[in-house]
Amino acid sequence: MLPHDLPRRPIAPDLLLAPLCVGTGTLRWSASTSRPDDEKLLDGLRCAVESGVELVDTADSHLHGHAERLVGRILKENQGHKVQVSSTVGRVLGSAPHPYAGPRVRHQIEQTLENLYLAELAVYTLESYDFGNRDRYLAPVVEQMRTLRDLGQIRAIGLRGPDGSSSPRYVRRFLELFDEIRPDVVWTRANGLLPLPDIGDGENLGTFTDRHGVGLLIASPLANGILAGRRPRMETRAADQAEKSTAAIDHGLAVLADRFGPSADARLRVALRFILHRAQNAVVAVGVGDRTEVSRYFSCLGGPLCATDLAVIEEVFQLIRNAVRLPEARTMNVEATDQGGRDAFPAQPGTPLRR
Repeated sequence: MLPHDLPRRPIAPDLLLAPLCVGTGTLRWSASTSRPDDEKLLDGLRCAVESGVELVDTADSHLHGHAERLVGRILKENQGHKVQVSSTVGRVLGSAPHPYAGPRVRHQIEQTLENLYLAELAVYTLESYDFGNRDRYLAPVVEQMRTLRDLGQIRAIGLRGPDGSSSPRYVRRFLELFDEIRPDVVWTRANGLLPLPDIGDGENLGTFTDRHGVGLLIASPLANGILAGRRPRMETRAADQAEKSTAAIDHGLAVLADRFGPSADARLRVALRFILHRAQNAVVAVGVGDRTEVSRYFSCLGGPLCATDLAVIEEVFQLIRNAVRLPEARTMNVEATDQGGRDAFPAQPGTPLRR
């Protein structure tokens, strides 16, 4: 159970959710995984349900629906559960000429709901910004999404948002689509090493969505496990830069350990409390692991961080970010893979930003 100071948050009209949830977007579920350990993940999902989780964030693209089906198995086991699910559309092509073509959205949600043994989704997120040549599919897709919401098959329309590594062009495209789609929820990745993106006029994505009455669904709060103590993997041509970045992360985490304690629970508390404080209109999805990992998420949070604690944490994270900032042609896996929300994919999605 979550501490009493973390009450449910209004994420969309008539949609109140506990601020910590779980997601299937870990590397264990990625397309490169030939044999995912279903039993461990099923046990982790069971633990999440037992711990009172209210939302599971998944996607139709996670191993081509396999993640949805595993979530569905757990929900079917727990008749009378109160778990809600968010999923996506826009990446899986199927036999259609385009992921958004014709009745593709309607067909995919029917399959998703069947996979999950549910009658409705909490959030249905448009994951790709490619709506065909000259956005030919955009208006029909928006109409379909609003119809699904009116019919009660989805409670909220979601739109994938930019993150802290997004290009200005990507941010402009998001703002265009935000005005056209008028989503209820924006999905993004954020953590201490990947802050909420600046979208212009002095606003970050958190203040922007809050001003528009839109909720946030944040994945990757542990920075691909780095903030939980996992060693970072660097994809870089310069070994000296990789060594410098790793040393900066180690030093920063050591500073936090001196103040908050060296235990795994202390690291998790710092990472999760920090991002939950930074985005008051957000629910945060931690990647499903085994039972031990999942139980720790819901028991580690302790009491709230004070203003001084938050200032120290922000200063440490800023120093780390400055040290690991790499030339444009290089990247660190904390920005290229996702521990908490989606498959491993480039920080800038590969689909074209068409219009």
